[in-house]
Amino acid sequence: MESLAVLQILQKSILFRSLSEEEIRAVVETMSPRIKAYEKRAVIAQDGDEFPQIGVILSGSVHLAHTDSEGNHNLMDLLGAGDTLGELNAVGRYRLHVSITAAEKTEILFLSVDQLLRENVLTAPTQIRFLQNLTLAVARKGQYLTRKLEDSVRRSTRDRLQDYLSAQYHKAGSRTFAIPLNRQDLADFLFVDRSAMSNELCRMRDEGLLKFDKSRFELLVEMPITEDEPDPNEGE
Repeated sequence: MESLAVLQILQKSILFRSLSEEEIRAVVETMSPRIKAYEKRAVIAQDGDEFPQIGVILSGSVHLAHTDSEGNHNLMDLLGAGDTLGELNAVGRYRLHVSITAAEKTEILFLSVDQLLRENVLTAPTQIRFLQNLTLAVARKGQYLTRKLEDSVRRSTRDRLQDYLSAQYHKAGSRTFAIPLNRQDLADFLFVDRSAMSNELCRMRDEGLLKFDKSRFELLVEMPITEDEPDPNEGE
């Protein structure tokens, strides 16, 4: 991928918000950057692996999934271009509790934060601002995982479907949209049985709430608004 295209993606990443092109280049150069390409279904990292670098997805998408002791496959997150992965592991030096797999042909930029975090070389304001952004990224990831856990133990299948479809509707800005997951992946992401989820979708269709054809959905009524809190850091 051309360096200009990489820079444009980094400018949209939370890690580099409010940094100029020159500042982004200067910070990235201190973090031993390397780009690696993966084919579809390639395993990027496995549950239990060390993950010492933060990854920024440059193209494609990845699935983060966990398989429990009973063999249940739970899709924790789906990340695309501009998204980051491994923040908690790189900062805290924790081993992964998920496996990371390329959902399609994917390129990832890996950045080492060890030098900035642990070698006392903070000499530039841009490095400090990057670490402020990294702190915010870690906080957001922690909030996401907390809400994911709450949803998995408290809500009905219909509640989870409504929240997910509502989020996709707001993301697309239209009541007609395509979701990036097939039926099994969606069930894994919502932590529900696929058959039970399919039955609930059919009931929602029969009640006149929505229409669907494979991955395409049309909401015939407005689903509950997601409960995302406004980010006080946006717009700074």
